[in-house]
Amino acid sequence: MKKIILVLFIIIGMAYFSVSTYADVPQVINYQGRFTDKDDNPLTGNYLVTFRFYDVDAEGEVLWEEGHILTINNGMFNVLLGSINPLDVDFGKDLWMGIEVASDGEMAPRIKLASSAYAFNAQTIDMLDSSQLIRNDIDAVMSGSLTLKKDLILRGDTSGPSRIMLTDVQGREYYLWMDTGGNLRFKKGIPSSDKDGALIMTKGAGGLSPSFMQNLSVLLLLVAVLISGLVLYSIKKK
Repeated sequence: MKKIILVLFIIIGMAYFSVSTYADVPQVINYQGRFTDKDDNPLTGNYLVTFRFYDVDAEGEVLWEEGHILTINNGMFNVLLGSINPLDVDFGKDLWMGIEVASDGEMAPRIKLASSAYAFNAQTIDMLDSSQLIRNDIDAVMSGSLTLKKDLILRGDTSGPSRIMLTDVQGREYYLWMDTGGNLRFKKGIPSSDKDGALIMTKGAGGLSPSFMQNLSVLLLLVAVLISGLVLYSIKKK
């Protein structure tokens, strides 16, 4: 049996979050507990306490570690985990916490982390799981259809205009954007500059560019020829 025993633990405000959460959300976990020795006598004094996170309940690799010099009074202590080392841990999976006091060795068994009541609500928004939501600060993947009841607005910044990228089944990329002159452009592959693309619509009256109209005319002509061929083939079959 270890010389020092954790007889009471409380996790306050424990919620699933990652290092990508917004800056106004506290990036620490408030943890409280009570230490006693093997004879159930509460500890008092200053002790080095090391906290570690694992993704298994025994052995395994340390995912996160932080040591604190804690002033323990009648066994009670309070600590803010993450106040020294950032909590760059994936809280979306099961985690266990190991605790070591001084050089007494890590206590066993490890403590499985649990969420607070409000964390269950934070995991969903209006019954939607977080994996169903699209974020604008990182790359996001979403399946299904997207229906907009209002305008979708893309605003450029000093680094350049916002672009819409489309891909086909072969992975080829096509970009559509409004250049700084107010012209609508299109290009296969990544544009090398603001104006590296074919003009679709020019600024002003909103007229279509001559090259686009020419390509559109050729396309419509091909469609007409194809339809005519199908009609003739159908007549001959009869």
